[in-house]
Amino acid sequence: MSQISVRRLSYTYSDGVPALNDLEFQLEKGSRTALVGPNGAGKTSLLLAITGLIHTQGEILINDTPLSAKNADSLREQMSFVFQNPDEMLFMPTVIEDVCFGLDTLGLDEKMALERGQAALSQVSLDGYEQRSAHHLSYGERRKVCIATALARRSDITLFDEPTRELDPYGRRNFIKLFDKMAGTLILATHDLELVLETCKQMILLDEGQIIKIGKTAEILGDLQLMESHKLEVPHSLTRHPHSH
Repeated sequence: MSQISVRRLSYTYSDGVPALNDLEFQLEKGSRTALVGPNGAGKTSLLLAITGLIHTQGEILINDTPLSAKNADSLREQMSFVFQNPDEMLFMPTVIEDVCFGLDTLGLDEKMALERGQAALSQVSLDGYEQRSAHHLSYGERRKVCIATALARRSDITLFDEPTRELDPYGRRNFIKLFDKMAGTLILATHDLELVLETCKQMILLDEGQIIKIGKTAEILGDLQLMESHKLEVPHSLTRHPHSH
């Protein structure tokens, strides 16, 4: 059963520039999909549309329920969204309060929420950071706190916008391990094509708000002509071990 269905989805920025143009696709429950494309391709706009945070034309179905202004809040309860900029997500006095924010709306009491929050911080190697203020952390640490907020929610659908940006190699490796263990339907928008290869079997190639291709990650990323025509580079690991077709 498809968990997310997108039909004839379009979105135009307030200045009249089209951001998404007539997108159509379906994502199965439990799938892991990467959104790939050059800057300005529409990756972030698509994530915002799926979570009902921008008003779009066309139709988005979440578990067969059409997303609308009226039900966007309740449908968002089934999702977690890790924003590209951590400062858009972190606003509570302490890290643990940030991570536990909104868990009460999922029906968790304070004790359960706290346990979940601490477990999530431990997963991103931030044990002992509970009482610190996110504003005093490094960018990479704040990014990890954002990832922990998503882990604590254990949502049916989790969307990531550039989750490994500014993470050091250890943090990036740790993110890949976490991503591999996560349940639910996962959508990852990123410029890190090696990350895409390691984590997502399928991908959507976007450019100028249009879907160029949907398919198997290794096949699309390994297509030199296709990649170059959209200002992208074939990941090194594919040039070293070309896939036989």
